[in-house]
Amino acid sequence: MKQLFIFIFLFSILRMSGQDIQTLPNRFIITAKVDTLLAKRANCFKENKTSLKYYHIQIYNGQDINKARSEKAKFEEQFPEVLATLEWESPEFKVWIGEYETKLAADQALLKYKKAFPNAFVVNPKK
Repeated sequence: MKQLFIFIFLFSILRMSGQDIQTLPNRFIITAKVDTLLAKRANCFKENKTSLKYYHIQIYNGQDINKARSEKAKFEEQFPEVLATLEWESPEFKVWIGEYETKLAADQALLKYKKAFPNAFVVNPKK
């Protein structure tokens, strides 16, 4: 975000000075810098996206990995379009489904899955 602000600031100064960017002798250097700034900006957004903490619905937790795997398989069979993951948080295995940006969205989805998995509930992992 900081790089974007710097780019806009420099672009504004060039425009106010009356010079057209196309007439600058170092046009290719500026283009390379712009490309670098855009790449950094894209990486910043990618990092922020991956660091988001999503709400999940937990359908199983326990110490039996075979039971966790069977619950995950049962869910994937009934709802193949929804992401299901097997997680390990000492000392238990957990099966989480979905990725919801808000608790409201997770609660709405929970209503759909409660029939098949009555012990399901919404979690917000702090990983």
